[in-house]
Amino acid sequence: MGIENMRRWPMYIVFAVCILLILSLFNSWSIETELRNRVAEISTQLQECSKQQTSCMEESLTLLEQRDGYVSKVNDLDKQKVKLNDDVADYKNKLSKSETQVNRTLVDVELCKTELQSLKNLQLSKSATLETLRLEKDTLTAQLAERKQKIEMLEKEIEKLKSSMTTKSAPAVPSKVTPAAQPPKLSPALNVHNPINEPVFDNDAKEELEDANAINDGSDFDQQLK
Repeated sequence: MGIENMRRWPMYIVFAVCILLILSLFNSWSIETELRNRVAEISTQLQECSKQQTSCMEESLTLLEQRDGYVSKVNDLDKQKVKLNDDVADYKNKLSKSETQVNRTLVDVELCKTELQSLKNLQLSKSATLETLRLEKDTLTAQLAERKQKIEMLEKEIEKLKSSMTTKSAPAVPSKVTPAAQPPKLSPALNVHNPINEPVFDNDAKEELEDANAINDGSDFDQQLK
């Protein structure tokens, strides 16, 4: 009945309807193709999003692990910081003690330098004194040698005087001695109480004898210098 009704329509209307149907079919086909492409793109995007989500979750887990590691490192650094602060405080205390010890050492060094300079000055004065004493010793030695020579000469003269006096004061021996004979009288020269037996010295000889004691004292002084 529909076909019969369509036969009653004009041909251009039928062609128009056919064209509309063809266009609608083409349009629906193009839309379906576009929708399929769109769905494929969306599925691809969903797959990429899922992959990105998975990678993001993995990255988030990695970041969480890194954060935990960083937190533990920060805690370790805080502990090391506290330890370093304690070490710095100890080092400061040791440094202050070392500075105090260095200052004391410097003071001791200055004192040692002063004492060393004093000892050097004392050594110089001692050397000068020893040099003076050596010169005096040489002078005294020369004087003592001269005095010894004079004393030896005087001793020789004294021996000559003693020998001459002994020869002059010798008693005459009697030819015969009887038991009843009285002992001979001694000459005044042989009398021990007579001061004629004592040698007579002039003033120079007395001075030379007095210098003999000075020689003994000089020898003691020489031993002290040695």
